[in-house]
Amino acid sequence: MNMLVARAQLNVVEEMLAEFANPPQTTQLLALVQAQHVAIVTLLRAVVHVLEKVDADTPARKAWLLSAWKTWKTEPIFANFIELNRNQLLKEFRGGLGLKNPALTHTGVVANPDAPRDASLVVDFSPNNVRTEDGRLALPLFRDAVAFWDRPLREAEQAFKGLT
Repeated sequence: MNMLVARAQLNVVEEMLAEFANPPQTTQLLALVQAQHVAIVTLLRAVVHVLEKVDADTPARKAWLLSAWKTWKTEPIFANFIELNRNQLLKEFRGGLGLKNPALTHTGVVANPDAPRDASLVVDFSPNNVRTEDGRLALPLFRDAVAFWDRPLREAEQAFKGLT
C-alpha cells in the first residue's frame, strides 16, 4: 500500500509548523504570518477529511474509519483544540493572528503596490507567544495536534493493509 494521502498532508503540516516556529530574524509580512497560521489550523482539522474522502476508498475502509472516528473525535486535543480552534477561526473569524496577539510586536508599514491599499503591514513575530482565543500558548498545542494525528494515521495504515 502506498503512503496515505492524509499522512502526506500531515507531513506538510509538520513542515509548515517548523517554518512557523522558526521564522527569520527579520520583520515578517503580517499577511504571510496570518496565512501560515490559518493553513496550519485548517490542515490539522482536514486530516480526517482526507482520510475519509481519499484514503478510505473501499466500503471496508470506510466502515473501519467510521468506527475509529467515534473515538478519535472525543480525544481532548481534537475536541478542545483542533476542532475548537478551526471553528473559531474559520466559522467565526476569531482566534487568528490579529494585531492584538502578543506574538506580534513592532508593527510597521511598507510600500506594496500590489496590496489593496498600496501598503502592507510588517511585524516582529514571536511564535512562542502565539495565543489561542482562550489564552493558551498555541505552539505546544499545534505540536500536540500533530502528534495526535500520527497515532490515528498509524492505526489506519495498519488497518487498511488488511482491508480491501
